[in-house]
Amino acid sequence: MDRARPAAPPSLREHALSIIRDAIATGELDEERIYSAAGLAKQLGISLSPVREAMMALVTEGTVEAVPNRGFRLVPITEADLEEIIRIRVLLAVPAVRELCRQAGEETGTGAGAGADSEPRTDSEPRAAHADIAERLRLLRSHAEATVGAAETGDIVGFYTHDRRFHESLLAFGLGPRAAEISLRLRDQSRIGGGAAVTGAAVGTVAVASAKELIDIVDLIEAGAGDEVAELVTRNLYFFKRTEG
Repeated sequence: MDRARPAAPPSLREHALSIIRDAIATGELDEERIYSAAGLAKQLGISLSPVREAMMALVTEGTVEAVPNRGFRLVPITEADLEEIIRIRVLLAVPAVRELCRQAGEETGTGAGAGADSEPRTDSEPRAAHADIAERLRLLRSHAEATVGAAETGDIVGFYTHDRRFHESLLAFGLGPRAAEISLRLRDQSRIGGGAAVTGAAVGTVAVASAKELIDIVDLIEAGAGDEVAELVTRNLYFFKRTEG
């Protein structure tokens, strides 16, 4: 069963949610400020109703909180919060990449990825269920290359957008859509640099290095290198910590 998202165009709410997530991740929205839906819509250049719906969705996720009669503000994220978020994401990402290594090994018939560090396959699991592993890896590589391109040109918003798509696909293909949703909700609660806008050569250098790791992750999955890819995906998820000044 294909777990990838359908190619339907995003709704206005989803479009607004994507823009707001990027603004939060890159520090365009300040933790110290309270934003009205109208003011936020004007700042981001999108319609009021989708912004209000998007902000209420983020309230439900725990990324923002509603301030009665005033608007919305970001839920503060402490150093301890960020460490906890990354650790939980690692707990999901590591078995996801190991599972993809196993799928890749079965597809090639080499047994790669089916070593002692891989999860055993049950007899009830049909081999045909993962016959599309080549297409999944092609899509992951496409997201990785787009992430590198954005990072190298200094497009930080584009970097976050493509990086998010890569990790969403990685989790969905390896564990399923629920795992991907949990991980991305946690990712969206992460901040960089204490809420300051993400700019500067130092951050850009880390972004390029992080983006190139995504290509290495795909290479290691194709090679069935379970231990190596588990270590690399863990390092990659610590990107938010590596950008701290």
